[in-house]
Amino acid sequence: MKLFDKLIGWRQLRNVLLIMNLTGILLFLSLFSVSAGAFSQERISIQKTNTTIDELVDAIEKQTDYQFFYNSSLSNQVGSIDIDIKDATITAFLKELSLRTHLEYGIKDQIVILKEAKKTIQNTVTIRQTLSGTIRDSKTGEALIGASVAVKGTSKGAVVDVNGNFDLELEPGKYTLVISYIGYKTKKISIEVLPGQNKEIDITLDKEVSSMDLVTVVGSRTTPRTTMESPVPIDNISATELSTSGQNVLDQQLMFKVPSYNATQQPISDAAAHFSPAGLRGLLPSRTLVLVNGKRKNSSALVYSYVTPGRGEVGVDMKAIPTAAIDRVEILRDGAAAQYGSDAVAGVINLVLKKKSDPFINMGYNVTSEGDGQQYNFDTGFGVDILDKGYANFTFSYIDQQRTQRAGEITSLEDEANYWGVTETSDYSLSDLDGFLTRNPSAGFQVGLPDMTITSFAYNTGYTLREESNTEIYSFGTLTNRTGSAPQFARVPYWVPGFQAIYPNQEFFLAEMAPQILDNTFSLGFRSDFNDWNFDLSSTLGKNRIDYYIINSFNQSFAGTSPSNFYNGAHEFSHIVNNLDVSRAFKPAGIKALTLAFGAEHRTENFKIEAGEFASYGDGGSPDAQGDRTGSESFPGFKPENASNNYRSNLGFYTELTTDITDAFLIGGATRFENYSDFGQNISWKLNSRVKLYEDKINVRASVSNGFRAPSLHQIYYTAVTTTLTENGVVQNGILENENPALRALGIPRLQAETSFNVGAGLTYRITDNIGLTADVYQITVEDRIVLSGQVTATGDPASPIDQVLSDVGVGSAGFFLNAIDTKTQGLDIVLTFDDITAGKGYFEGSISANFNETTVESINLPNFIVENDLENNIFSREDVSRMETWRPQEKVVGTVTYNLDKFSTSLSSLYYGAVTYLSNNEVDDATYSGKTIVNLSVSYEMNDNVQFTLGVNNIANVYPDTFSEAYSDREGHPIDRNLDFVGRFKYPWQTTQFGIDGRRYFADINFRF
Repeated sequence: MKLFDKLIGWRQLRNVLLIMNLTGILLFLSLFSVSAGAFSQERISIQKTNTTIDELVDAIEKQTDYQFFYNSSLSNQVGSIDIDIKDATITAFLKELSLRTHLEYGIKDQIVILKEAKKTIQNTVTIRQTLSGTIRDSKTGEALIGASVAVKGTSKGAVVDVNGNFDLELEPGKYTLVISYIGYKTKKISIEVLPGQNKEIDITLDKEVSSMDLVTVVGSRTTPRTTMESPVPIDNISATELSTSGQNVLDQQLMFKVPSYNATQQPISDAAAHFSPAGLRGLLPSRTLVLVNGKRKNSSALVYSYVTPGRGEVGVDMKAIPTAAIDRVEILRDGAAAQYGSDAVAGVINLVLKKKSDPFINMGYNVTSEGDGQQYNFDTGFGVDILDKGYANFTFSYIDQQRTQRAGEITSLEDEANYWGVTETSDYSLSDLDGFLTRNPSAGFQVGLPDMTITSFAYNTGYTLREESNTEIYSFGTLTNRTGSAPQFARVPYWVPGFQAIYPNQEFFLAEMAPQILDNTFSLGFRSDFNDWNFDLSSTLGKNRIDYYIINSFNQSFAGTSPSNFYNGAHEFSHIVNNLDVSRAFKPAGIKALTLAFGAEHRTENFKIEAGEFASYGDGGSPDAQGDRTGSESFPGFKPENASNNYRSNLGFYTELTTDITDAFLIGGATRFENYSDFGQNISWKLNSRVKLYEDKINVRASVSNGFRAPSLHQIYYTAVTTTLTENGVVQNGILENENPALRALGIPRLQAETSFNVGAGLTYRITDNIGLTADVYQITVEDRIVLSGQVTATGDPASPIDQVLSDVGVGSAGFFLNAIDTKTQGLDIVLTFDDITAGKGYFEGSISANFNETTVESINLPNFIVENDLENNIFSREDVSRMETWRPQEKVVGTVTYNLDKFSTSLSSLYYGAVTYLSNNEVDDATYSGKTIVNLSVSYEMNDNVQFTLGVNNIANVYPDTFSEAYSDREGHPIDRNLDFVGRFKYPWQTTQFGIDGRRYFADINFRF
């Protein structure tokens, strides 16, 4: 059987595993003079002409239990062979083979190693030297029989013999050896062969670390632990795992890999179409803290104000970190406010950047089966050593995404006419509408992914100033620029008349949200050890800025002088975070270890709103205006009175103590004090424990903690006017800043911090070295949860404070942020992980994981003024409750398996998204959208050590969410409230999207390593 240069075949693997499990002491046998009597001699008969070494070996292996090892180049060197032998022993066969090919052989038990015979070089100007050595396991010292030694850039190589030895004949010069062995990390060694000197080297290889044995940083400020031994549940996902998803951006890669993580792109949702509101463990974006290399990542400048999951929330822009720069993602599925501060209610996501990578280029392309939504990606990067004392890694990434179109069609002429009040006698008549819909069945609507271009740069570097004290200066950073355009609601002449003045000969116009989004992070730090104390001092700057542009729009009040493109203003959020972290491990008498950590954090935050140009919000006052609408259609600009520049700061102190009382029993605790300049103080605490049982194979763990989440500056100062669908049709909605004095007149208090209580318990079971199971249950209660209210509309009474407030801000209805509800989330996480499972000629690796969660709104707490004026349903309606409880899947199961065979690998994954339910304010429009299963498949081939090619299909069966017509099949195929499907323009639900509406995607990737 042929031995590939980099990977050994299945026969070699099977016998290596056999040898590793032998309990006897291996005896040394010569490779070149073996007595036939030393072996059990099975009889061989073979007659072949013009055959190869590969064919001969296959034939012998079928007749006997012997297995052969040899270098891949040997077959070409020997060429064709004729052999005729009957009823011979293995020794007789090998002697005959040696005579015919001049090969040398060695036998150990039932393993045969073939190699090229040594040649005596005479009368030649080329002098070769012998490079010999051993290859062994770095821990056990066991010989790694069959390991491959390749000379990079040449066809030369060797196979390690039964004693762990190898030798090569090389001309004097400098070489790079590549040593590989299945189940071990490939190692590269630079050597120099000098004239007249043979060289000997001893090489050790480290075993590949199982994903279950990877050490994680997140989850504890003290001693890092593996995911199986941690007292709290942690996921550790490598960059390789993320890349097999077929997705280009981090939020969607995590969506495809982590059951407890949900991030769905929302079509037609203003700037939110360029983001993906993400939640962890059934909670929405604001309650997940994101770190980069353990340092707090800045939030985005966007408030999700649209009526989709995540409404009123603020999260981190997960598209801002290029996946190609990431080494791994650590996800702590436990409350951690006592360790990390505000926002760590549902958990913590830590993005660990690469320290050093070989130069690489990745290119990819994917497209839907409809032929749209093309996505192109290009990544490149490299890492370098800095004077043998430091490292630096640089990554550049470019992604281009084109839009998709999945709009529905107007259900009927009568439905559209009734919705807009079009009659035969109206200015835009019924016959006009009939002709328009004949030509434009979707009324000009576009629904799907937006156009988007993302350009990113990331670096990660460190330099050791003093090795004795591990004194290091380090820095990392990212810079991401994102542009694009997302279609909004198409404007038709019976909705916004007069646009033909700037769009002649057009039957409608399609305004598009085209923001420019800039996100950057920069961190500089210094760490050192002194008298067994570990110090880490750092400062991190982060900023996210969104400049809003509306293109292909119209300001009706300007009539024919209206621009078509508008600058609508900007949102910007930035922070400066200074951290000091100190830790030390002690070994007091009577216990195994005690680790103490403490530190401080000072954070300054800034949130800006900048006004847009006058035409984006102003009244043009044109006498030719055919209506009273002002501002750019779909998204009016921010007015000067909306502009603001607000700061706050907070100072936090924490301490954490972890005690390993014995090898089996651990207990830990943490507490944190925070003081915010705007809302005051908070104290958080946490306790956790872990017990090892059954020869350390089972770990039982539990944690309990309280926490908090400070109201974001966005939620305090955000103000905007948007166009959206409500029960009253398409209206201009205002969102008032919480500090607006008018809200005090409505009895709306200033925002206070949310508080949470988190309890969890679980176990891990190390079934074998390669198979592990974790199961964890949790409950998270959140009190005084901040929500963005529904719209309060005018009463018609000019003396009403409600009417006065709305009149002052110039909108037909308004919403605001307030502490309004208490929620309880209960859930179960299950993860089964397996790797290096031998099967046939290759091996399997993968995981099966699931999250089950349920969120309930326990109580709704509204100010007296709201209750007395019967505005409860306006502030937080039945639909708002449903958004919290049932708009995201309560079950998600992800199964992934990869089969590796020599240079091929095949990945198959299946994702089940549970049903979602929409509860309307009118119960007759309640609907449930059934659960769906998506299957993905990819095949990769390593063309050589430097090039890998991958082809794949995501969503093989072309599964889509249920359509409105399917969900309402028992009610004329559509809801009674036609705002829900906008009279058929939306084919799929836009409020409760489970997994997107792209359908099947084909993708291809090619990766170069140098």
